Amino acid sequence: MKKIRPIFLLSSLIFLLSVPYEIFALNGKNVLDLERSRELLLDGYIQSDFDNHQLAIEYFTEAIRLNPNNFYAFFSRAYSRNKIQDIAGAWDDLNRVLEIDPNIGVALYNRAIVNAKLGHKFSSIRDYSKAINKNIELKNAYASRGILKSNIGDIQGACFDWQKASENNNEKATSWVQKYCLPNISEEFQKKVNTKVFMANARRKYFDGEIKEACNYYEQAKINGYKANNFRDKLTLMIITNPMCFVF
Repeated sequence: MKKIRPIFLLSSLIFLLSVPYEIFALNGKNVLDLERSRELLLDGYIQSDFDNHQLAIEYFTEAIRLNPNNFYAFFSRAYSRNKIQDIAGAWDDLNRVLEIDPNIGVALYNRAIVNAKLGHKFSSIRDYSKAINKNIELKNAYASRGILKSNIGDIQGACFDWQKASENNNEKATSWVQKYCLPNISEEFQKKVNTKVFMANARRKYFDGEIKEACNYYEQAKINGYKANNFRDKLTLMIITNPMCFVF
């Protein structure tokens, strides 16, 4: 499934061009060098634009040291951290942005993406909902929230969100609505969602140490048609899961 690309970079540019510089001085006692912090922010932005993300992070970090309320620097560093797969670091930076200003819709949208990458499904859904309420990236926010809802078994919610994404010109969501949701929710989709939920519960129970319950969910998934899609999963089932569950 095609991943929706975060809009960190475009959003940073919009912020830089549209918001007065006074925003950097939200808390005067923490501002050590406002002017230099802005210069480093722009240097970092240039490096980020050329995909030199490690160097960009160094600029953004120094900009933050000189002005702890420079939320543009936190926002931009989150983008670069995301690009080098430092997802936890991006999450931390976006949390800091939203501590400084809880009403930045684009930061909520971006944190929803990061939460999904970290496996925080419900937190991601909440952030997408807040972004949607602020009319941020509606075609992608609705589509992504629909995927997350399908992953937790909320089929009606998934179809509703994909329909909304379709109304906002998301072609992929339109194809999902036509394939899975109209005129009624298809049995194939119902089966896929149930299988996904069974396997998610099996993994959760396994990591909680409840092996018998994990195996019960795994058996339900198999009855529902579950098959491993890649070599690693097939190997795991063959070497670990099937022998373990045979005992139970």
